[in-house]
Amino acid sequence: MAWANVTHYSFGFSDIEKKFWLYYTLEGSNTSTQMFLTPSQFTAVAQLFNSSTAVSYETNGHYFASAPRSY
Repeated sequence: MAWANVTHYSFGFSDIEKKFWLYYTLEGSNTSTQMFLTPSQFTAVAQLFNSSTAVSYETNGHYFASAPRSY
C-alpha cells in the first residue's frame, strides 16, 4: 500500500451542469485531481473529509481513509 496525505481539497457544485465535484491535492504534488461525484458520493465524501482531522489517499487501491482517532 502506498499512502499519501491529502493536503488540500475543495468541494463544489456546478449549477449549470448539475454536477458535484471534488478537487484534492496529495502531499508532495503540485497538481490537483478533480473527481465528479454522484449526489450520494458527494454527501459521503464531504462528511468523511469534514469530520476527520486528516485524510489520506491509498494510491494503489484508489480510496480515501480518515486518520485514526484516539479516545
